[in-house]
Amino acid sequence: MKIKTILLALLLVSVAITACQSKSSKSTADASADSLSVTVSDDIMPDISLECTDGTTLQLSSLFGTTLYLDFWATWCPPCCAEIPYLETLYKSLSDNSDIRIISISVDQDRDAWLKKITNDKPAWEQYRISSEDADVFFSAIELETIPRFIIVGPDGRIVNADAPRPSDESCASTILQSLQEID
Repeated sequence: MKIKTILLALLLVSVAITACQSKSSKSTADASADSLSVTVSDDIMPDISLECTDGTTLQLSSLFGTTLYLDFWATWCPPCCAEIPYLETLYKSLSDNSDIRIISISVDQDRDAWLKKITNDKPAWEQYRISSEDADVFFSAIELETIPRFIIVGPDGRIVNADAPRPSDESCASTILQSLQEID
């Protein structure tokens, strides 16, 4: 009985979060459309501000130049956290390839929860948090309604795969490597 109650609660929270993100994206997207330099219709990843763990910020475009495997996640998302051990394995298997960068981007509003999770898990790959100013417009632009979400971006900033496989998918590494060949 407790398991059913917990599962029902998780389902309701998930539906509420998705509804809130969709409602928030629609109301903010029109007002803030000019805050992003490009849209996904250009096949280019929108340029957003990312917060580093030390509190500084950088633009996503500053990370272009290599193929990016982007992980959008949150500390409060059980499926996101379940992917972390697989991300670690993926990172280790691809770490010798300088043409690929694995990057996690948290959508957490709670900075302390994000930092605590990173401190506890000690991931070896890059960790950022999307700024709250860009989040709604960005989610709308890339049609991100649920997490976890994985996106492959080419060195030129063009989206190669807007719905890339999860790290837990056995085809994930080969999909990333194949995207390198398609880019060349």
